[in-house]
Amino acid sequence: MATIMKQPQEVHLMDPISPNPYPGCDVCAALVREWIDLTEPASPLFDVERAHRIVDEVRDHRSQDEVAAPAL
Repeated sequence: MATIMKQPQEVHLMDPISPNPYPGCDVCAALVREWIDLTEPASPLFDVERAHRIVDEVRDHRSQDEVAAPAL
């Protein structure tokens, strides 16, 4: 009986979650663009840790925006 060996799959232990920007906010949009660069493995800016900080920053900024104007 032959044993079939499977190739190991790449695992990212810190897959960044997606930011949830406030609709129409220029600051949130800029942060999301930065997050996209940071989460693209082929990008020279690739940095998962910084991407997590961006998600936190978007979340904090969004809550400030929602206080000023409730979410759509």
